Amino acid sequence: MGITVQRRHFLNAGSIGILAAVAGTLLHRAPAVRAESGVHSEHAKVVFVLFRRADLSHEQCLAAWKGEQHISIVKTVPGLRGWVQNHVASLPHESAADGIGELWFDDAATRKHGMESSQMAAAVEDAKRFLDLGKSYALVVDEHLVIR
Repeated sequence: MGITVQRRHFLNAGSIGILAAVAGTLLHRAPAVRAESGVHSEHAKVVFVLFRRADLSHEQCLAAWKGEQHISIVKTVPGLRGWVQNHVASLPHESAADGIGELWFDDAATRKHGMESSQMAAAVEDAKRFLDLGKSYALVVDEHLVIR
């Protein structure tokens, strides 16, 4: 599977610019052309690799992540078209990631706007309740469908 990746660590207090430094080139191809080529996003998907705070269990972290407080904040991010939470079912070791989050936007410009919004800053601020933001990070990816 081909994935274009740029990795950025979460920022501390000024986390409003989580991915501000990630500059994706907006390709001006129609969605049908992207679908025919097997590309389902052009710098419009963000994947989060999430690690819990040291004082929380895996279960406590996931409960807070899928809790109404966090969901109600993330749902307000401008331009957000989809959100998937992938909860690790069985940790292979104690230092493994607790989950993978996926956010979809229509295009790179919409993603950039959403990720730099005050609503995303509020979501990151809320995530401090259950995530280790020093270990957790975000990736901007291009999804390539290999098998449907």
